[in-house]
Amino acid sequence: MNLDFNELENKINEVEVIDFSKIENDCFVDLSEEMPHPEILLSIGQHEYKGNFYDTAIMTAGEFSAIVATSKSKKTFLKSAFLGSYIGGESTVLFPNIKTHRNENYQILDFDTEQGKYYTQRTFRRVQEITGLKYDNYRGYATRHLKSSERLELIDYCLKNQGALYKNKVKLISIDGIADLVENTNDIIMSKEASDYITRWTYEYNIHITTIIHKNGTTGKPLGHLGTYVLKKAETVIDLEIQEDYSIKVTNPYSRGYKFEEFIFNVNKSALPYLVDDSF
Repeated sequence: MNLDFNELENKINEVEVIDFSKIENDCFVDLSEEMPHPEILLSIGQHEYKGNFYDTAIMTAGEFSAIVATSKSKKTFLKSAFLGSYIGGESTVLFPNIKTHRNENYQILDFDTEQGKYYTQRTFRRVQEITGLKYDNYRGYATRHLKSSERLELIDYCLKNQGALYKNKVKLISIDGIADLVENTNDIIMSKEASDYITRWTYEYNIHITTIIHKNGTTGKPLGHLGTYVLKKAETVIDLEIQEDYSIKVTNPYSRGYKFEEFIFNVNKSALPYLVDDSF
């Protein structure tokens, strides 16, 4: 068989050349430089540091968080509360403990992987009901019908083309749930790839991604290798625990910074989540 050298040369030229000089520069940490504090999106309560009080961040730009919970623990309700609180409006009526730091009309993307369009729409409308207003920069996607790889590629596409798709820059993304970005949460390669996508997105676009992942009812840990990566790399791990009266206790077992104040929420007759008054 004759070897086509022109074809071989073309294939060699197609190989991506990695610029390690740029990577080295990006990764270098200058100890003499005063690093700015990460941009806070949401905070809960305050903490004291060297005699001063500061808002305790729950979500910052360039990081991701994970809501870890068993089935039927109202985790999607809490996700809606976080997104609604970031938008603002009347959200403080339901959750006076959650403070938004949004000072511009940033784009918010909400990806649902588990429900069809009818139920997904109901979930997305809940965010509007929490805020009491129509925030034009909130956009939701129902992705249950897609393959796991297509969901990853869709999010990547939305971020790469955000200048053409949206009026404002993306700042906050919700993925409900992260396990549906892989075919098998126990597959190390798939789990690592999904984790790498999320950390790359947060770094390259300076956004926050909040995710939902199921936990093992026996061990209390997130499921599979994907869950292990989430625990390792998340800025904030948010744990939900069902109480005897079916309200939900929210705690912060793991955090890169200060832990936020735990609280309890429930769902009212209008199907809206709200802070239980005596929880803080």
